[in-house]
Order: sequence, then structure tokens, then C-alpha cells
Amino acid sequence: MKTQPTIKQAFAKAVELQKSGSITEAKALYEDILREDAANFSAYHALGLLYRENKEYEQALLFFKKAIRLNREFYLCLYDMAKTYDKLNKHELSFFYLEKVIRINPDFHSALFSIAQYYRKRRNEKRMIEYLYKTLEKLPGHPGANHLLASLDKKTDNEYSIGEYARDLFDRYADHFEDHLVSSLKYQVPFIIKEKLKTLDHPKNSRVLDLGCGTGLLGKTIVDQFPDLVGVDISSNMIEETRKKDIYTDLYVDDIHNFLLVNVQEFDLIIAADVFIYIQDLQTVFSRVKEHLNRNAYFIFSIELSTEIDPASSQLGKSGRYSHTMEYVESLCLENGFEVIEKEEIILREENQIEQKGEIYILKILPEKSLSI
Repeated sequence: MKTQPTIKQAFAKAVELQKSGSITEAKALYEDILREDAANFSAYHALGLLYRENKEYEQALLFFKKAIRLNREFYLCLYDMAKTYDKLNKHELSFFYLEKVIRINPDFHSALFSIAQYYRKRRNEKRMIEYLYKTLEKLPGHPGANHLLASLDKKTDNEYSIGEYARDLFDRYADHFEDHLVSSLKYQVPFIIKEKLKTLDHPKNSRVLDLGCGTGLLGKTIVDQFPDLVGVDISSNMIEETRKKDIYTDLYVDDIHNFLLVNVQEFDLIIAADVFIYIQDLQTVFSRVKEHLNRNAYFIFSIELSTEIDPASSQLGKSGRYSHTMEYVESLCLENGFEVIEKEEIILREENQIEQKGEIYILKILPEKSLSI
């Protein structure tokens, strides 16, 4: 048998291989470790994570359970089991293991937040709020807990960043986000944009910027029309999922405000599909987008329609998303020198069998003579 230090070295090497994407080599090394040390619960856990990353969820659960049998107090593994059951839409089993995690480690804020999310799905607002506050007791700056409490008009004691909330959200859901959007929420925005692009008659060599590209659903939908695609997203996990599609010319992990500030490229089309639901004030985006548009370029985006009485405002809903009024968007167009070429009310998605209305805009920069009037 290998000595314990040697096993530790092998384990560290396997983790390094896994992080670098050498999955086959990492798997073989974990299996070697287990042949030498059948009680190595960390290796079983690592194999479970490897299979989960590959979306082989049932196989992942088998290895997680082997790890737990060897170490009943292994709360990180229990938490990963809960997250895996959640991906399988087995929410009651996920909740069962989350409760186990909290019994072992009451201070584990990630599990507390996951329980709050469970109650959110169950539409139990009282219990959701209870666990959001419990999360903040352990981690006052937790972006998700602060954001969701703000969406319920609950005061929070700490400044939080919507960017941090979005990054955390998409990092957690990257591996099944696209399937959930299309299959469960009947998300149609990329497909509607594809049809809109046909009417613009832009050349195929147009350079396209996909703001908030996510897992590359828009890119996958329009790459046959416009193969020169640049994508940017705040979530590194989302970008990794996008990279697997091998359809973008360039990909960047960045906040879109910062990308538009520091990047000097110009584009023939800039598209933001279902991105502004995570941005309250769109003024900076509009002004910076304009600086990156070539002559005769278009800016295409969707918004979620606000029910707010004040037409000049945006609204943070219980969904945790921002909606905007058409009056607000069109005031930004006027201020930033954009002409509205087309707008259309659409159904963005379905949630709890309720259609969520939105608007798609196609903008173009006004000619200079129009701006001087």
C-alpha cells in the first residue's frame, strides 16, 4: 500500500487534473487511490463531483453515498448530494439532506440559503424569509440573501451588489440553466431575435457582441446567420458551458459594464437577450453600447415589462428580477441618440404557468444631423 503522504500527493494531483479538464486522467487516479485505500471517503466524494460535472447525476449520487457511509459527518458531501437531487428535480430529497447538513454544521450559510430557495420554490414566503435572515446571520454580505430580501421590500443591513448576486446565481445553475430555460420556462427570446435578424439583412460577416451570453443559447441559435460571435458573461461557470459549444470567436468573463468600459472593439450588432432583468439602471449600458457600434449597426435587447405606476422607473419584483417600463427605455433612447427601428411585445417565458410579458427593441444610432436639432 502507498504511504499516507503518497496518497495525499496522488489526491492533490487528481484534483489538479480535474480542475484543468483532464477528466479521464483524474478519474483513473481517484480509482487508483481507492484501490490502495478503500476507506478514502474524500476520493469517493471527488469521483461523485467528477460525475456530477459530467451531468451523470445518478452515478454521482452512488459515489456520494459511498463517501457518507464511511463518514456520516461529512456535511460537504451531504450538501453536494442535496444539490444533485435538486438538479434531478427531487426537491424533497434535496431538502432532506440540507436538513442533515444544518444539524451537523448549523453555521453553513450555503445550506441555509439553499433551504431558503427550497421554501421559495414551495411559495412559503414566511419560511423563506426566516432562512434568508439565518443566512445573513452567518454571512451578512451574502449577495443572494440580501437581493431576495430587497425584492420583498425587506430592509438589509449591508450594501450588496446585483452583480455578485447574478454571478453567484449563474455559477450555481450553469450546468442545467439552458435546459431549464427552454424545457421548463419555454423561453423564446433567442428564437424571436433570430427571426428579427433575418429582416435586417445584415451581411454574414457582421461582428456580433452577445452581452450576458450565459451558456451560449443565443449564439447557438444565430451562429448560422452570423458566425463571428463575441460573448461576455459575469459567470465563469456559464462561460465554461458556452466554451464547450465551440461557436464563439472570443469569450470573456466580465461584468458587462466593465467590459464595455475597457474593451475597444466595435460591432455591427450588439444583442442583450434577457440580460437587463439583472440591471436596474440602464443608462450606463446604453451610453457605453453606443461607443461600440459601427456605422449602420444595431442594438437589440429585451426587457421584462414593469407594472410600476411611475413610468420613469424600474421595478424589482419578488422574482428577484428587474422589470422596466417602455417609457423609461424610450427616454434612454432619446437621451443617448438612438432611433427605435422596431419594438414588439412578446412572451418572454412561463413561470408557474403564467406568461411573463416583455418587449423586444431594435435600435439604431440616429444620424448626426438629427442629433443637432
